[in-house]
Amino acid sequence: MEINTYIKRAFYVLIIVPIAIMLLGCGAQGPSQTSSRGSLVSISVTPANSSIAANTKQQFIATGTYANRSTENITHSVSWSSSNTGIVTISNASATKGLATASSATGSTTIVASYGGKSDSTHLSVTTATISSIEVTPDNPSIAKGATQQFTATGTFSDGTTQDITTSVTWGSMNPSVATISNDDGLFGLTTAVAVGTSSITASFRGCTDSTILTVTPAVLLSILVSPASPSIETGTTRQFIAIGTYSDNTMADITASVTWGSSNTSVAGISSNGLATSVSAGSTTIQAVLGNVSMNTTLIVTNAGHGTVTITWTPPTANTDETLLTDLSGYIVYYGTASRNYTAAYDVGNITSYTIPHLLPGTYYISAKAYNTSGVESDFSNEIVRTVQ
Repeated sequence: MEINTYIKRAFYVLIIVPIAIMLLGCGAQGPSQTSSRGSLVSISVTPANSSIAANTKQQFIATGTYANRSTENITHSVSWSSSNTGIVTISNASATKGLATASSATGSTTIVASYGGKSDSTHLSVTTATISSIEVTPDNPSIAKGATQQFTATGTFSDGTTQDITTSVTWGSMNPSVATISNDDGLFGLTTAVAVGTSSITASFRGCTDSTILTVTPAVLLSILVSPASPSIETGTTRQFIAIGTYSDNTMADITASVTWGSSNTSVAGISSNGLATSVSAGSTTIQAVLGNVSMNTTLIVTNAGHGTVTITWTPPTANTDETLLTDLSGYIVYYGTASRNYTAAYDVGNITSYTIPHLLPGTYYISAKAYNTSGVESDFSNEIVRTVQ
């Protein structure tokens, strides 16, 4: 749920809710052949002059060198080719660019990478060696629910050579309700932890198998969101802060009562164990929420109080942006400042429809508001009204 699209018709009398802004992601682009680094000078393909067993795969890497001597991995930008596709084919698909696949036939081929008028080549030989054993690594790892783990399979062959066969084996999870593992292009051997428990992860190739045990532990805290961000209050007033935790399994929870709260400047404002800040004098302080090794800061600004007031009134919203019934509206935050769209103070007024802003010094004030739901997710700013205090 996007913060700036949560409420559709909040503050009907006071304000008009702004049109939601959608940010369009930029499409991925390959490296420029001519850039601030200068033109592409050469391409180097690795590994050089390698050999693999029949029916296995080899990932090739193309590295570009530029006029200023900088280098860049351009594997996904070059065009790959094999001189003998009966022995080896090489992929130009986006997920598997540069991945060579050996057939059951033996022999050799030339692998070529071309880009921007430059090219490089190397030889790849396909041998008659057969698989002797497989080793899956890492051995018996442990990850949190929602996290991923990349496994690697290394094959030992009859001629004594070893080879990374991660993309050649068939991967399996004995307990997919605990962990799944991918056999998809570009994701070979990538495990996703689904639930707490254990699962045997196996890699099989032409009659050989190896396995290891993956243990999935409870989800861990990844980040903390402190709300509101950078609020301002007058001296002698309070402000409730909320901490929302995001976990490795993508769940979110209100951890306001679990974090340790702190204020960097208690002469400006102190904060209680439940996140309630109390202002003392004008100035600023850093409010911090900490749980384990995860923390988040925000700035609290305290201003001197005046004696003027402004009263505002609004009509509660009834629908979300998608026209569904709004059922979890929790309250409103009123923002104001002495410059348009530069709000230096905020009041969490709760779930009411009228509020009197207190302690205002003489001057002109620009006033806006946000709504928030029971999870602490806020709407975008409304448009603003202007009031003058004599």
